[in-house]
Order: sequence, then structure tokens, then C-alpha cells
Amino acid sequence: MAYSLLPVLPPLNWTSGSNFKGCLQRLYSMSSAGQLLKSRILTPKTSMIGAYIELTKPKQTFLLVLTSVFTYIGFGGSSLIDLMKLLAAMISAVSGATAVNMALDSEIDSIMDRTRMRPIPRGAVSEFEATVFGILLILLGLMFSASINLWVASSTMLGVVFDLLVYTLWAKKRTSLSIVYGSIAGGAPSLAGYAAARGLLDLASLLVVVITAAWIPAHIWYISIYYMEDYRKAKIPMLPVVAGIKKTARIITASIAVMSIAEVLLYVVGGFTPIYLTIALTPTLLLLYKAAIYARNPSVKGARRMYKLASPVEGLVFVAMLADRLLAGVFL
Repeated sequence: MAYSLLPVLPPLNWTSGSNFKGCLQRLYSMSSAGQLLKSRILTPKTSMIGAYIELTKPKQTFLLVLTSVFTYIGFGGSSLIDLMKLLAAMISAVSGATAVNMALDSEIDSIMDRTRMRPIPRGAVSEFEATVFGILLILLGLMFSASINLWVASSTMLGVVFDLLVYTLWAKKRTSLSIVYGSIAGGAPSLAGYAAARGLLDLASLLVVVITAAWIPAHIWYISIYYMEDYRKAKIPMLPVVAGIKKTARIITASIAVMSIAEVLLYVVGGFTPIYLTIALTPTLLLLYKAAIYARNPSVKGARRMYKLASPVEGLVFVAMLADRLLAGVFL
């Protein structure tokens, strides 16, 4: 299919006083408009599909789904059918909640440099389209969750409610501790995985949620320090903006300490072997050590390095659960 650009190109004067470089500069000045045109008018179907996929934040969704699946296997889940249902439920519900979150946050995203090229701010998808897409996925996720058991459905619904209603609509613009509420949503997929494996919720399931909830401050606040001016410009009272870098760094360090304690307690009550404890606790203690050093002399530049260091730690904890289940019988 051919597209005509003539209606949107400015007249180019090739007579005296004009040269090739000047024309290129004029075309370059149109780049922002060109991006919008490309996203909404000249976007092929494959690019539209890509925009919808982008709404789900695939990397974030992958990590949250991983926590659910690895928790299920780590705590004794053995039904392949239930595992497939859980996988479908978490992919759908997490992706859907993320898409609706994108719609709710589109005004903020359009202000912040870090997020202004997300699908909705750049015009690739409308708020309405993202909301409908997200709600349909959430409903699909709840349907799959309910087909496993009521506890899984409740855990999934808990995550959706805390993510969209409590965190995004209520806390985000009101309190510097908004991510504390959001962290409950982050722990919901692992809670659902536990419920799918055990058919109930108990102390061990609570500790699984605490591990994720205690990791989230490092994941969010370190990168918030780096993009602090973005949050200030968007009038989001993120903790680094309100309390400063030094206090934020200390709170993150304390949160990582809580995470390490929760991992040890889960080892005690969860029936795991030293395989889990070694794989889970080693990177967490390393992160705690680095966080304590950073807190003594925090900086914006150093926050980005800490963010990158903290990012894989959460995944390794749940890899430890899986490894314990698969390897304990072989080595112990």
C-alpha cells in the first residue's frame, strides 16, 4: 500500500539561498510530527500489534509471571493442567492491569521524558483502546484463576485492585509511600502461585509476598532517584522528591534487610533445603552490602547502578525455589 506524504511536507525552495543542508534541517524539525504521523496514520498492522504488546510491559510481566510459576513449582505444584491455567491467568491479568495502568497514567507519561514515547502519549493507541484491551485481559485472567481455585482468583483480584485502585488512582499522587501499596500488587502473582500449589494461604504465602514487597523499593526508588526531576516535573510525590536522596537510600537499605530476613524465615517454615537458602540469600546479602555503601554517599549517577544491581535479585529468589524443588532430591 502506498502512502502520500505530500500533504504534510513543507514547500522546499531550491533556488538561491537554499541548499541541501538547509532542507535536511527543515525536515529534521518535523521529526516530532513525523513520529506522530507514523504512529497513527502510516502505522502498519504489525506496528499496531507491537504497540499493544508494549502496553503490557513484556519484561515486567515476564518477571511477575515467573514469580508465580516458580512459586507454584517450588511449593509442590505438580498438575500440568493447573500450571498451564496459572500461566494463562497471570499473563492475562498482569498484562491487562498494566495496560489499564498505562491508560490511567497517560497524562503523567506525556510529561515525563522517560515515558513520553510510550504507546498512548505518542498516539499509537488511545486511552479508550488501552482500557478496553486491559479490562478484557483482566477478565480473562480472572476466569483462568477461578478455574484453579477460589484462593487463586482472590489473589489475582487482590493484585488488580491494589495496582489500579489503591496505587494508581489513590496513592500515587497523594503520598510518597505510594509504592508500599503498589508492592502488594507486585506480590500478588507469587501469592496466586502459592495458592495454586497448596490450595490455601498461610504464613509461608505471606512471606513470599513480603519478599517481593521488600524488594520493590529498591527496584522503584533507585530509578526514581535517577529520574527525580522527571517526577518533580510531573508533580508525583515520589519519596526521593519529598524526602531527599539520602533518606531514601537508607529506607531502601532497611527494606532489603527485611527482604533477607523474610528469605531466611521462608527457609524455616517453607520446607526448603540449603539449596534455596544459598541461591536466594547470597545475591540479596550482596545487594544489602552495596546498598549500605551507597547510602553513606548517595548520588544520582550511582542510583542507576544500584537499580541495575537490584533488578535481577527478585528473580533469583524465585529461581532458588525452583532449583530447590528440582535439585534437592539429587544432591541432598
